[in-house]
Amino acid sequence: MKRTILFLLISSAALLCAVFDNVDNGVAKSISFIGGLLFFLFLLLGYFMFYRFSQFRKQNTDRAKATKGKPGIIVFFSNPPAKKADIAMIISLVISMVTLIMGLVNTAIHANILFNVISVLSSAVFIFTIQMHAILNGVNYRYYMELNKNE
Repeated sequence: MKRTILFLLISSAALLCAVFDNVDNGVAKSISFIGGLLFFLFLLLGYFMFYRFSQFRKQNTDRAKATKGKPGIIVFFSNPPAKKADIAMIISLVISMVTLIMGLVNTAIHANILFNVISVLSSAVFIFTIQMHAILNGVNYRYYMELNKNE
């Protein structure tokens, strides 16, 4: 489970390379391209690890009580780490929406590097926190916590 979260964090952090996309420099364009590759590579690795953990959970049915409940995507604030992820998700969604609206209303603002950094950063945080919302509120995380509690 820790590797899944780490890979998804690296995937979201790789989005920060998108800031270099507007620069007319070959090296900057390469950094942006590599960032896109890293995003998808670590996203696939993260969900592959999540799939493997899910298969492990399904094979070990002796702790079935920890795996009951609704899917994590529709559950909110189910445990302390999930509360933090849910609050961060809501805040980053609001910031992302504000920067999106500001960019649509004022097209000249795209030239501002600080605006680009804020919009890309808020989008990266939102992508990561929505994934953490689904994972930390889900059955796999409850099973993971049940395993750690018994050891």
